[in-house]
Amino acid sequence: MKKFLIFLSVVVILGLGAFFILPHFQANNETMGFLRFKIYPAESTVKINNRTYQDPQGVLNISLPAGKHKLLISQPDYSFIEEEIIIERGKTLNLGNLFLFPNNWQKENIIASKAMESFYLTPDSNRIIYIDKNSDFHWYLFNRNTQEKEFFWKTSNLPQDVILSSKKTMIVNLGKNNWQIIFLPKSLIQTSMSLTDIFKQSLANAGLKKGATSMEIIQADFYSQNENNLVIRTKDALYLLDFLNRNVEKIYEGIVSPFILDESNIYFLKENGVLTKISFQTKQEQQISLFSFENQELEQTKIIKRKNNDEFLIIESSQKASYLKSSENIPLIIGDNVYDGSFSLDEKEILLNLKDKIEIYNIEQDIKSATKLYADMPAKWFLNNEYLLFLKDKSLNILLVKENKIWPMSTNIKNNNFFYDPTINYVFYLSDEGVMKISI
Repeated sequence: MKKFLIFLSVVVILGLGAFFILPHFQANNETMGFLRFKIYPAESTVKINNRTYQDPQGVLNISLPAGKHKLLISQPDYSFIEEEIIIERGKTLNLGNLFLFPNNWQKENIIASKAMESFYLTPDSNRIIYIDKNSDFHWYLFNRNTQEKEFFWKTSNLPQDVILSSKKTMIVNLGKNNWQIIFLPKSLIQTSMSLTDIFKQSLANAGLKKGATSMEIIQADFYSQNENNLVIRTKDALYLLDFLNRNVEKIYEGIVSPFILDESNIYFLKENGVLTKISFQTKQEQQISLFSFENQELEQTKIIKRKNNDEFLIIESSQKASYLKSSENIPLIIGDNVYDGSFSLDEKEILLNLKDKIEIYNIEQDIKSATKLYADMPAKWFLNNEYLLFLKDKSLNILLVKENKIWPMSTNIKNNNFFYDPTINYVFYLSDEGVMKISI
């Protein structure tokens, strides 16, 4: 009987506790929200209202009362983040990836050469092509995995342009209509081929070399579905050339702007200013814009395409920038005095480079912000939509867009030669000592 009374008392107490405490807990829980982000480096200290949080992987999922909170993220010898955040009841504020930058970046000299004039990354970033200046210009291929280098070509001058395929071929423009096709070491073909001569011969074989037909190559690029096929632009036509079999096909006749390619189509402005695409499979022409863009000085036009959509940034020779969302829409003018631009890594924003500032257009919100920035070449997206890389007076810097702060990365960048690979978050640049690498 005594045990039964004790048991009954416990049940009553627990019941009363649940009756009074549970509603309070539920009410309190309904006023909570959540904060989520990932911080680099992972060992950084996170403080919210002076309470410290840490995670070995740098992944934070924190429950917070709704309202304003002070967020401070720090790490010795690094930059810091300090901002006010607003947590909403029942919602998650996701800050995404946040980065602190070191005062002194760790740099790795991956190719030592004081004679190096320029370098290029292959699309997979596993190999580097670099050019040393001797009596001539010597070209080398460096394999980052094996640390082996191999001399494979020499030229009497530096190239005006280098276009790399996804495999073992590249196109080199040495100027004065001297275009070469180069096969990188370990390929079946060991010697270079004159693209200029192959193109002229193929035109003659196909009966396309008639009258005033231009045989000067202005632009060339690889068709990604078959790297033996090149798209070639002259001043009066576009061609598809199989350079190994010497077969050529004219796919468009007329003056066009510089073209861009995706896996299936070629895009360009026609002489009437209409944005057009041609399918490589059907060779059919499709009009992308009902509106005609500026048709003067088409050679100065820049076309930038979103990867997965027929949406475009068009920068005309007058430096007017327009965003074309679909063929049914009139292009939206989003900038003037623009000389370059690009879609962000997530393609939700557009970076516009002007002479003394940058402008960022948010596609989803249809708003634009501007920041003063003096740079020696177009700024580039870096890490995410919050950061840009830019070069000024041989110094490579990071612009923290939202805070309008600049963080130095490296000095003495040689010949403005640097690359950022967003897939592995490495920055490669040319110094007086050779090719350097910075890991993020």
